[in-house]
Formats: sequence, structure tokens, C-alpha cells
Amino acid sequence: MKFSQQFYSNGFFEQDNSRLELTDLARKACFIHQDAAGLYSWMSLGLRAQRGIESIVREEMDRAGFCEIQMSLLQDADLWQQSGRLDIYGDELMRLKSRSGRLFCLGATCEELTTNMVKTHYNKTDMSLGLYQFGNKYRDELRTRGGLTRAREFIMKDAYSFNATEAGSRAAYESVREAYLRIFRRLGLDVIVKSSDNGEIGGQSSEEFHVLSELGEDETDDQKSLECAHIFDLGDRYSKAMGLVNAKGEFVRMGCYGVGISRLAMLLLSRQRDDRGFWGSKAFNTFDVALTVIEWDRQERQEAAEALRRELQARGVSVLVDDRSTHAGKKLADAELIACRQRVVVGKQAIESGRFEWMNRRTLERESATGAEVVELCSRQ
Repeated sequence: MKFSQQFYSNGFFEQDNSRLELTDLARKACFIHQDAAGLYSWMSLGLRAQRGIESIVREEMDRAGFCEIQMSLLQDADLWQQSGRLDIYGDELMRLKSRSGRLFCLGATCEELTTNMVKTHYNKTDMSLGLYQFGNKYRDELRTRGGLTRAREFIMKDAYSFNATEAGSRAAYESVREAYLRIFRRLGLDVIVKSSDNGEIGGQSSEEFHVLSELGEDETDDQKSLECAHIFDLGDRYSKAMGLVNAKGEFVRMGCYGVGISRLAMLLLSRQRDDRGFWGSKAFNTFDVALTVIEWDRQERQEAAEALRRELQARGVSVLVDDRSTHAGKKLADAELIACRQRVVVGKQAIESGRFEWMNRRTLERESATGAEVVELCSRQ
């Protein structure tokens, strides 16, 4: 992929990255754009990094036996009235009316929506079903902070289990709990699991998954921690309210399970930054390699970069080719800013000597290597 094709322009930002707060540095890297207080849009590079998280979460939810769906963002408020949560949720629930005066809300969670769907298709059966989705959620936060750490619109993976028996429900809960532990491990994050109050969601019990961070809003072992996921044993809280029963006429047992995708992205960015920008990791990056081509208009340098790109992509390595007509200093700095894991410089010296400068972005280790050696280096990192 070419750099000129990315949604990237940041010349108006402070040049000294060490002086920028995390959210401003993420904006300078053109990962996110702030639309209003607590509202952000994902730009092309940030979306690539975020999808690395989604990929890991998707793999682990599939492994846990859940199937992916996509639900409506707009929910009929009558469903929330049936569950009794329309008033309980309070002012955080964003509400709107249709032209006919019917009340709707923007989904903060989807317990009512999924229960209604499952009731339509599975009512009075011996059900054992797990559903999950990735989608935007909306909460009218009284106080937004930390970019996407606490925002009015954010991306969440939410999941819901429906089981005819208590034993089946407990097994589903434990399978997701183990999946979450694997997710955090694959992201390179040490997680603390602790019991929690179910709050306005209700149910029998729940557990929160926390990571120690300067972004944290909670206290864990006398240190700031950030809640990144939450799992709930709902019991028959929603099935009783909405009339979902098994083949014996007993209320179905349910669970719900959330992972804050946007919040995890902000957490990983906070962990993977230095004075130059973001260094990225194997699980969370924009590209594996940035090919920084100095003076792109020179044909021999384009050809050398294209040869490297073909070889690297054949090895399954994602590559960003910097084809922009800008000075070398900005190209080198931008490659270090945007969470590319490695950088390879294609310039005059490389063409004359046949050796390229390779750099590990995290350690800043450099090596001079032939094209074949560069491909090997990049492939095994």
C-alpha cells in the first residue's frame, strides 16, 4: 500500500512529540479525528491498528463457540420498557423520537435486542447459543476523558449467551472468561480479574478485567487501573422480563460479555509510545514494515522498493511504501510516528551499495542488510 493513498496530513501539529498528550499524539499520527467533545472518527491508519485487536478478539470468540452477528444501532425503546431499564439507565441512554413520535434509543448495550431476537427464533427449545458482534455503542457521558478511553461513542465487542440449563450457562460463562484471558495475553497485557457490581445491567454476578495504566479510573492494589472488559452472569433477569423460556417452560439462563475495543486501542497506544511516536507490536500495528523511499521520483529507487514490497508481501508481511514527494526528514519521522514495527530506507546509499538500513522501531536497533537479508529480517520479527 502507498503512503500517498492514506488519510494522512499533520503539518499543523506541534513538532516535538514528547510535548503532546496521548490523544493529541494519536491525532498527529492521523489515527483519529476529533469531531466534538467525546466524539472521534477513525482515520485509515488508526482503523488498521484497531482491526488488529478485533481480529484477535474474533478468533477467540469463535474458538469459544460463539457466532458473529450484526445488530441495529437504533433500538425500539419499547424493548427497554419491557426489561424495566428505560428509566433505570437514566440520562446516559441517548434517546430520540421518530417523526411519528415513537421513542427510540441508541444502543448502549444490546441485552433487550438479542433477547427479543432469540425469543423469535428459539423460544420453547433446548437452546444453547452464543452470539457476538462488533459495533458502535452510545452513552451520554457526563464527563468524557482520555480520547476514546471514555467517549460518547465507542466500539465494543459485546456477546450474549442463552442456555436452557444453569450448567450450560455456567459453561458458556467460563468459556468466555478463558477467551478473555487469552485475548489479553495475546495483546501482551497483564490483566487483573476482580468481582464487581452488576450495576444497571443487572443479573447475579459479574467480573471486571483491569489493566494497570495511567489512563485508569479505578483503584487496584493501590494503583490506577483501567477496566477493559466485563462479563456478567445475568441469570433469568431478561428472559423473565421478556418471556424467553426453554422447552420445559423455564426461563432461559443468560450471560453477557463486553470488551472495549476503542479503550484497548487507547491503552495499547499509551503503552507503545516514546518521544518519536508509536512503535507498535505484532498484535497492534499499522504495518509490519515502512519502506521509506528517499526522492521517490528516481526510477531506480521505485524499482528497488517495488522488488522489496513483492518479496515481503509474498512472506505475509504488510508493507507501507512511502511514495510521497516530501523531504527525507519528514519521511523518516513519519515512519517512526505511525506504529510501523520496522523501517527500511531506500535511498542513494542503498542503491549504490546494495545494502539497506533496517530498523526495529521498538528497540531502535539498526542493521545494514542486502535486499535478501532485509526480507529475512522483516519476516522473522
